Amino acid sequence: MVIAQSFVTTLHTNGGTTGRALIPGLVSVIIPNFNNARYLADAIQSVLDQTYRFFEVIVVDDGSTDDSRAIASRFGRQIRYIWQENQGLAGARNTGIRAARGEFIGLLDADDQWAPAYLQTMMTLSRQYPDAAVYFSGARCMNAAGDDLERTLGVPVNGYERIYEAIVRANFLIPSTILLRHTVALEVGLFDTSLRSCEDWDLWLRMAPNYHFRGVPTPLVRYRLHNASLTANLEGMFTAIESVMRKNFGDDDGQWSKWSPLKRRAYGGLYRFFLLNHVQRRNDWISGAECFRRALAIDPTLATDLDLFYELAFGAQPVELRQTAYGVDIERNAIALCEMVATAVQELAVEFPKHMHDQMCGTVHFAIGLVAYNIGKVDASRRHLCKALRYRPNLWSDPRMRRDLLRSLMGTEMHNRLRDLKTGMDRLID
Repeated sequence: MVIAQSFVTTLHTNGGTTGRALIPGLVSVIIPNFNNARYLADAIQSVLDQTYRFFEVIVVDDGSTDDSRAIASRFGRQIRYIWQENQGLAGARNTGIRAARGEFIGLLDADDQWAPAYLQTMMTLSRQYPDAAVYFSGARCMNAAGDDLERTLGVPVNGYERIYEAIVRANFLIPSTILLRHTVALEVGLFDTSLRSCEDWDLWLRMAPNYHFRGVPTPLVRYRLHNASLTANLEGMFTAIESVMRKNFGDDDGQWSKWSPLKRRAYGGLYRFFLLNHVQRRNDWISGAECFRRALAIDPTLATDLDLFYELAFGAQPVELRQTAYGVDIERNAIALCEMVATAVQELAVEFPKHMHDQMCGTVHFAIGLVAYNIGKVDASRRHLCKALRYRPNLWSDPRMRRDLLRSLMGTEMHNRLRDLKTGMDRLID
């Protein structure tokens, strides 16, 4: 059952009602839109195609100057269209939430899409885990033209009791994958309209200490990567994330040894974010090394952050190709990564213990070895995995190490044969 709405509402303030009784089981899908007429129809249609049918669709047009209203009008009374003066993404989402009538809020950006089973899967999770407030899935990336990419994002962490720690270090949640309880969104104060990006990370940080999160790794959302997205504004992102950390954990006064472990993890995550973006977006390993030195001084546990080094091993690969074999010079990236680590350790103001240095070098070579194997560079994989074991013999207990090292010993020709065989089997299954 799709809840019908009148087509156009115009708001000049935040507006909306928060005191009304919410409808049990109803999902209010909020689609914030700003000049995304090119993608808006596909986003709306992906909601209308859901197998779970008890929802309402609220499109909040945040002052668009393109054909968004005309696109939305095609759907008539199947949606509610709210127009407001531009307030930014946080303000648009808040307007939609305040106007919503559902027990649950679904967040879908206007340039993304849901798979037909998304809502049904999330509502099943809500029944399985009624004590949780936030439910989410993985996401598969697509390019501006809508072509699916290999990269997936938003995969849930292992151990939901530690999800707050995971979110403190890195924002792995994609807003379009999120279903949350309406009352909880209101209780924590909605999105912070002073933030022009990273407003989602701020909200998760405010929710995670007191509310449970549950998710599935299945990519049930198509997440669009394109230059017009907010995440393409790197300087704005840097400023916003600093504001988020100051707001939630206090200022960086440089007295790191006196900080709580959580604050150290948060600010380590801040410079981790800077590091990744300097390398991935700008191919700037020198600035990256400075960020890594600072991150490591604040939070030494980053020395064994396998996910960080795995991402860095892809270097400045274009975002739409990330984590594929295309455009990756694994040897060049390996040299740059190892030099960055060595420079950071050398420039640390405090002595870096040898056992931690060995742990970090082992993790770095392990990450490079995994990437090399995954992109078909079998000889390089074997070489780096063996180096990893010399630094960290205990890595032999990791099944990924045993799998990729043993397979790499078979050589490139056998690796290619096995890969071709798997591809052929996958096509038969499809």
